[in-house]
Amino acid sequence: MAIAFLLDNTYKDVHDVLCEAKNYIKFVLPGLRQNAKVQDRLAMTYHATRLTSRLLEMMSWLLAQRAVQKGEMSGEDAAAMGFTITNDDICRFQEEEASETLPDGLRILLKRSNDIYVRLGRLDAQIKRAVA
Repeated sequence: MAIAFLLDNTYKDVHDVLCEAKNYIKFVLPGLRQNAKVQDRLAMTYHATRLTSRLLEMMSWLLAQRAVQKGEMSGEDAAAMGFTITNDDICRFQEEEASETLPDGLRILLKRSNDIYVRLGRLDAQIKRAVA
């Protein structure tokens, strides 16, 4: 039951960041990119894509875990289908995320999503140990 509580709270956290990121990328970032240097525009696009990838991985993992909790699939099936926190180069924190050249809003979203990503990585490892 503790896992279900953690999953529900974390789902809400990811959903909140996901909605904020969608609005930021759709409404704020285009205006910031307009007046930025080419290399800064590329950095903004690169990190916005990384943010989106991180959020997608977290949300798909959480939905798979919710299905496991409801008995719709086994933990082994979820792992076999690739529902895991990969901690790969795309989603893992990179020093450039803290760069002063990135807009504050994007840096904040990257930081918040990374904090949740690290938390989910620990939870994923804990669940894998319990299943093994």
